Amino acid sequence: MLRNMARGMKDGALALALKAYVNDKLGAYGEILECSIDSANNRLTVKALLKGEREPVTATIERYELESEGPDRYIVLRSFTSSRQWLTLLLTKLFANKRYKLPAAVSALL
Repeated sequence: MLRNMARGMKDGALALALKAYVNDKLGAYGEILECSIDSANNRLTVKALLKGEREPVTATIERYELESEGPDRYIVLRSFTSSRQWLTLLLTKLFANKRYKLPAAVSALL
């Protein structure tokens, strides 16, 4: 029980850090309203209000993997779903099976 509670707190802290990071880097395209991470199932979901959209969209990384290389940590995004079919297709085409270096602030929480 304590392990699940600790995991939930860690996931919450990671979600807050990721939300702030993405909003800072991609704010020109919209705003992340909510972010949740389920590290037990390697799943991440965001709810965002994109510029030009009236309703928020939801996008989920259905599966990701974490890799270490020396002091650096990376995330590999494997599969996606979203509330918009076009967005699922775009995310899959652009980001599936690619490796991204995690920011130091996020890596420190892992």
